[in-house]
Amino acid sequence: MPTNARLSAAITVTVLLWGSAFVGIRSALPALGFANLAAGRLVLAALTFAVLARRLGVTRPAPAQLPLLATLGATGYAGYQLLLSAGERTVPAGTSALIFSFAPLLALVLARPVLGERVPRRTWIGLAIAISGIALSEGATAAAPVGGALVLAGVILYAFWIVLQKRALRALSPVTVTAWATWFGALFALPFGHGLPATVASAPAGALLTLLALGVVTTTVPFLLWTWTLSQLDASRAAPVLLLIAPATLLIGFLWLGEVPTPLAVIGGAVTLGGVASSTIRASALRRRTGARRPTWTRTPGLRRAPAATARS
Repeated sequence: MPTNARLSAAITVTVLLWGSAFVGIRSALPALGFANLAAGRLVLAALTFAVLARRLGVTRPAPAQLPLLATLGATGYAGYQLLLSAGERTVPAGTSALIFSFAPLLALVLARPVLGERVPRRTWIGLAIAISGIALSEGATAAAPVGGALVLAGVILYAFWIVLQKRALRALSPVTVTAWATWFGALFALPFGHGLPATVASAPAGALLTLLALGVVTTTVPFLLWTWTLSQLDASRAAPVLLLIAPATLLIGFLWLGEVPTPLAVIGGAVTLGGVASSTIRASALRRRTGARRPTWTRTPGLRRAPAATARS
């Protein structure tokens, strides 16, 4: 299959699986509870990576790298999954996905204090637009303000995870970072799922199948496909693809659960998407005008070293 066709297929599968995750969580919550669902999902994902670790080329990190990997597991996995699942008890899947659209832009802003990267003025403008959209979407959850706040808190942790992941990728391969972060995430989430065995024993088959799909498929496959996508595209060109997750979630939520978002949620989501898109698309255009290109990495087994070149000579 030509590279372009494979790239399109990888992006399509990634968007659909990540979009379906929001709906799957909402579907299984009544039977499993938010803590058991989040913990069970991460445990299944951790077991999947343990089985495939050797085939995927997962390596053992140095002891000095473990604290960062543990932080990744605590933020983007355990913390994010617990908060998102708790929030979706009262917030529809589509509205949660619209709030999630804020994560890529927030990550750009956090890159300044965490990674020392410069944040252009257009990013701050996009941030202001996106925040106004978030406020509108939160207004759509006025009947469940706690749920909306929990989803937003999860998105903030997810944005920290995106930025911290860039630091981890300086020394470790993407697959190694993903696997170890998943293992730490499962370890941190497991105490919250102390009722998981009893819940699984009494849960209906549909909820168990959804849990199995969330853990084995949507917490593993999209991350691997996304890593491959980033190896083919510049991050600034790939980031706008994440904006497709919210529309996909709205469609899947309507078809699966019959959820119809409120007009205020749709308007707020559109404003948020516009703010994020204005930043990422302009960044991509600026990158093309300045002649920047995707770094060429010098690889050794299990390691990813600094780029050999970052711009045309």
